[in-house]
Amino acid sequence: MTSELIHRTQTSQFTHRNSDSPPDSNCPPKSTNRIGYMLRHRLPFLLLGVAIAAAFFHLLPSPSTAAAPHVSLLETNLALPTRRVLMEDHTEKKGRVPIGVKGKRQKRIVVTGGAGFVGSHLVDRLMERGDSVIVVDNFFTGRKENVLHHMGNPNFELIRHDVVEPILLEVDQIYHLACPASPVHYKFNPVKTIKTNVVGTLNMLGLAKRVGARFLLTSTSEVYGDPLQHPQAETYWGNVNPIGVRSCYDEGKRTAETLAMDYHRGAGIEVRIARIFNTYGPRMCIDDGRVVSNFVAQALRKEPLTVYGDGKQTRSFQYVSDLKV
Repeated sequence: MTSELIHRTQTSQFTHRNSDSPPDSNCPPKSTNRIGYMLRHRLPFLLLGVAIAAAFFHLLPSPSTAAAPHVSLLETNLALPTRRVLMEDHTEKKGRVPIGVKGKRQKRIVVTGGAGFVGSHLVDRLMERGDSVIVVDNFFTGRKENVLHHMGNPNFELIRHDVVEPILLEVDQIYHLACPASPVHYKFNPVKTIKTNVVGTLNMLGLAKRVGARFLLTSTSEVYGDPLQHPQAETYWGNVNPIGVRSCYDEGKRTAETLAMDYHRGAGIEVRIARIFNTYGPRMCIDDGRVVSNFVAQALRKEPLTVYGDGKQTRSFQYVSDLKV
């Protein structure tokens, strides 16, 4: 009982003493008066520091002004690079050769039917010119031996592919030669022949449109059919038979020309069409049924040369090296 009274007495005395003592002037005020405290005691020092810093940077001279105080604003602007000069540096002309690279930019070219008779000679010419060449061939009439001498060259690629199926490549030019050209070969599978001419040409034109490549179609003198005009001018439309045994090739090439011109007019594709007449030379098939190869084959076998008809018909012949130039 006594200890409890002593404890209560001491507690009341301590509380009374604390309530009677004056507040410490160094203690921060309560939370309700913090804003007023900051404004009274801290804001003047903050404003004073800002004023001193502004005066210091305003009075301190800059290095450019101290080094050349007499330079005018116009002279300063002339010494700095203008926006016009910077824009000229980035507007390079298309096809410009980068610094350190000699010669012209190497072209990337795809040749369909490039392992065939005419195609392989064209590939030789393009490789001599320094282009990068991709040969696409299904080897129906073409032979690997025709392009074997280019194997191992870093600028040469050979792809076994049928143009009836689409193919995705990045090229600058397309030379479309894929199609059997001799009667013996194109009459072997007429439906396949006309599909190569139509669907294959459509796929290659689609590729030219996608990558913006120039397109060359090798057509034929057969588009004139059985001509009534000799020699045939390009304005002559021909005398054709759309249901004959040779129509798979003749009408197929005519349709291929139509597709090429429609892509040129409708899609802006840069198109070239070459109507090739009778061509002969190395690498031609000896049994393709054409007149020169027949004469050569019969001569090698020491047989009489066969001339069809009355022998009064005329033909235009060219050597393959004259065609590829």
